[in-house]
Amino acid sequence: MTDRTRPVAWYTCAETALGPMLVAGNGRRLVAVKLSANPRRIERDAEEVQRELHGAFDLVRDDAKAAPLARQIADYIDGTRTTFDLEVDLSWVTPFRREVLLETACVPRGEVASYAEIARRVGRPRAFRAVGNTMRTNPIPIVIPCHRIVGSDGALTGFGGGLAMKRRLLALEGAPAR
Repeated sequence: MTDRTRPVAWYTCAETALGPMLVAGNGRRLVAVKLSANPRRIERDAEEVQRELHGAFDLVRDDAKAAPLARQIADYIDGTRTTFDLEVDLSWVTPFRREVLLETACVPRGEVASYAEIARRVGRPRAFRAVGNTMRTNPIPIVIPCHRIVGSDGALTGFGGGLAMKRRLLALEGAPAR
C-alpha cells in the first residue's frame, strides 16, 4: 500500500557474493540496503525496512527500476567497483545520526576508524555508544561503510551481516582486521 504524500523508493532483491540483499532507492538516490535478505520473503523484508525508515518512503517492488543501484552494490562486493556513483538519502534521520553516518562515509576504503574516533570527529567525544547504536541501525551499510568502524583496540565488533561478512568486506578493501 502506498501513501502518495511520501516519496516512492523502488526495491529489489540483489544477489551478491555476500548473499541476497534488499536494495531500495529512486533513480540515483539510495535509501536502504538490507543485508541477508530472504528472496522468498522479500515483501516482509521490505515491510521491515519501511518500518526502519520510519515510513519516510513507500517501498514498491520494481526490479528494473532498482537494478542500477543493486548492480553497483553487487559490483562493489565482487571487487569490480571501488566507488559508488549514487547519492544517499538520509533526509529522515535525526541530525546527530546523519552527522555520524556522513562522517562514517568519509572513512577511506582500506582504512578503519574507531567508534570513539567518529564520536570525536562529530564533536561529541563521549558519545561513542551512540555512535555504535547509529552503526547498528545504519540504513545503508556497505555504501555508508559501518564495516570500517572498529573498537578502540582495533578489534572487530558487531555488524548486521555478522563478523565474517565484516571481515570479508575489510579484506576486499585491503583494510586491517583483527
